Amino acid sequence: MEKEADECPYCEARIRDLDKHIELQHEELSLWRFFLDSKNTVLTGFILLISLTFLLLDSTLSLTGFAVYKIFMAMGIIVGGVPLVREAIHELIDERTFDVDALVIVAAVGAVMIGYWSEAAVLVFLFSIAERLEDYSVFRSRRSLKELLDLSPTEARVLKDGKTNILKPEEVDLGDVVIVKPGERIPVDGKIKEGNSAIDESPITGESVPKEKEIGDEVFAGTLNKEGLLKISTTKRSRESTLSRIVEMVEDAEARKADTEKFINRFARYYTPAILVMAVMVFTVPVFLFDLSFEQWLYRALILLVLSCPCAFVVSTPVTMVSAVTKSAKEGLLIKGSIFLEKIKDTKTVVFDKTGTLTTGDFAVTEIIPLAEMEKKKIALVSKSLESYSDHPLAGPIVEYAERLNGEDNYEVEEFSSLSGTGIKGTIEDETYRIGNPDIFDIDEKVERKINELTSEGKTVVVLGNDEGPIALIALEDTIREGAREIIAKLKEHGVEPIMLTGDNEKTAAAVAKKLGIERYISNVLPDEKLEEIEKLQEEGHVTMIGDGVNDAPALVKSDVGIAMGAAGSDTAMESADMALMEDDLSKLDYLFNLSEKTMRVVKENVMASIGVKFALAVLTFFGLVTLWIAVGVGDVGMALLVTFNALLLGKR
Repeated sequence: MEKEADECPYCEARIRDLDKHIELQHEELSLWRFFLDSKNTVLTGFILLISLTFLLLDSTLSLTGFAVYKIFMAMGIIVGGVPLVREAIHELIDERTFDVDALVIVAAVGAVMIGYWSEAAVLVFLFSIAERLEDYSVFRSRRSLKELLDLSPTEARVLKDGKTNILKPEEVDLGDVVIVKPGERIPVDGKIKEGNSAIDESPITGESVPKEKEIGDEVFAGTLNKEGLLKISTTKRSRESTLSRIVEMVEDAEARKADTEKFINRFARYYTPAILVMAVMVFTVPVFLFDLSFEQWLYRALILLVLSCPCAFVVSTPVTMVSAVTKSAKEGLLIKGSIFLEKIKDTKTVVFDKTGTLTTGDFAVTEIIPLAEMEKKKIALVSKSLESYSDHPLAGPIVEYAERLNGEDNYEVEEFSSLSGTGIKGTIEDETYRIGNPDIFDIDEKVERKINELTSEGKTVVVLGNDEGPIALIALEDTIREGAREIIAKLKEHGVEPIMLTGDNEKTAAAVAKKLGIERYISNVLPDEKLEEIEKLQEEGHVTMIGDGVNDAPALVKSDVGIAMGAAGSDTAMESADMALMEDDLSKLDYLFNLSEKTMRVVKENVMASIGVKFALAVLTFFGLVTLWIAVGVGDVGMALLVTFNALLLGKR
């Protein structure tokens, strides 16, 4: 059951994990603060150091009949143990669980009862360190997000009524004009109203090369204005900015756990009770059935009790996943849950929507072929006059081409109507014209051969005609996206089959697929049929689909992993997909597959090492080769340190 959202007292946003949101968005997050939060562990260590000093210098020194070093040991146990007792009681009463804090307390008390003061104190101290290491891994991942969020300036220069006012970004209203000087970071999402400049958008897209921006272009909070003076009209409130949404979604990603992570948590629920039963048997069987040493076998049972703490391997998976998700966000790839990062590794098929994904979607007229006695200029002008009333993707390129030939000239169109999704028609100077796909005309063999020739070259053909038949063929071509051929080859290296999904006819689809190196494609697919095609492909294995996140939203949701292209600034794309490429950069797919493989390899290394070391120590305990402090120092602290370090290294690889 998903946790209900609470209202933030600072920004009024509705947030599921309010404590984490406040820590990231509204409080200072620093290494110094982390150390201050660790003061109890530091104090425990300092007291134990004093105790060790007395033990080494003069272990016989006593005060009121008690050895001084034991007094300090007891103080260390109390200082370090009180938070554990408090947490154990909370878990026992509120959560009705006997957690690891309770196990450590029982082990420490048991060690004191048989005179192992040093081991008890070291146990409490080292376990406290282990918990701080877990906290540190969370701190590191949150600090990375905080650094990303802090890129957004704390002040905005707002122009109102001819005056410049300095406001906090949260106080800037929609439509307010913000002035940004060269070298300053942009405080809000908006559109350029005046000026032009090169903008470093790396915090959003991961792309280090600045982008040239001019009037009307969209800009994002946290990005850097490199050159010119800009006046920006605000389009989103501060808490709704693209940068804030990225951070919020990465925060929420922790709730969508990978199957491996869920398995480890389930395993831990059985592991701890099993080791507890073993610990009881290790004590009771030798002592009560074979009359062996009470002290010796109680000590060994306490060691198993400590080894039953699953901290190291429970933390091994989430710390790795959080590190990977945070790293990817900085690279312009938003992953909305570790479950999707894991699924990428299992992907058998990557389905690309053709237009806007493998191609730029920027069609251009390549040629006009007259079929009757009409000049090209008039063909273009008639086509433009009709297409000016259409919102079809091919209408714009035809209008642009005609304007280059004829300027702003236009015919008046009467009785305009749509032809059931296949074209349009209208009356110009008492003559009815139709323009659309070839199916709206009776095509003779000669014209059909020409159409086939053009489509086999990967071109899309629009036919203009009147009541007597076709007048001209207009050939348009979409541009192959930069890097598309290379990413198709890379996916094949990963053992993944790329499939192209398109509404184009068979011949156009075949020509584009051939240019890209794609062997398998599905053509003549209407928008509402994409969902059905994804379902069919899922019968063959895991399917990842890449589209624009808007028109493809249902298919993206249905696929095992849906990836939206160019999601920066598009809330719809960011919401509909499981992952989002903030920039139209297909090369990030290779990075994604490599990241997934590396992450799951690190998870496997961490889990195997944690369980392996615990098992080895458990076996050695039966032979009396493991002490209490070795159990916690190696099996708990050592492994927690190792898996945390290994996970954090993922961010550097």
